[in-house]
Amino acid sequence: MKHKGKLAIATLAASVLFAATSAFAATATFSGSLPANQGDTEISTVARANEDTAVKYFSIKITSLGSGTYVRAWTEKSGGIGANPNLSDPYNQVAFDSAYHTINYSTVPTKGTNVILNLDNPVVTSSTVSVSGAWSPN
Repeated sequence: MKHKGKLAIATLAASVLFAATSAFAATATFSGSLPANQGDTEISTVARANEDTAVKYFSIKITSLGSGTYVRAWTEKSGGIGANPNLSDPYNQVAFDSAYHTINYSTVPTKGTNVILNLDNPVVTSSTVSVSGAWSPN
């Protein structure tokens, strides 16, 4: 009887942890090529899963970079028409260090909004650079 109780508690704890984790963010991996000399590339689109607009940032990590030490990363609203569809500053630098970095939104998207991750190559000006990583609009 004691083992069943411990198993039930462990299962419940794991379920709560999984639910809490999945309720906060949809995470996506990305890979692609960034043109030489500051080529803006829309590299991934993910719907924001978090309904808490108090979470005012997105998370990103660069796991491989063909050349250079960082990229610029920012977000746009999908279907953004007008003078400025950006949801964050386009001059945020993300180091190639395989660690998650958080970048603040200028305009926090609501739950279900498709958020586009844009990357820019400001370092290598003579050739295209391959890049991959993971991110979450949170």
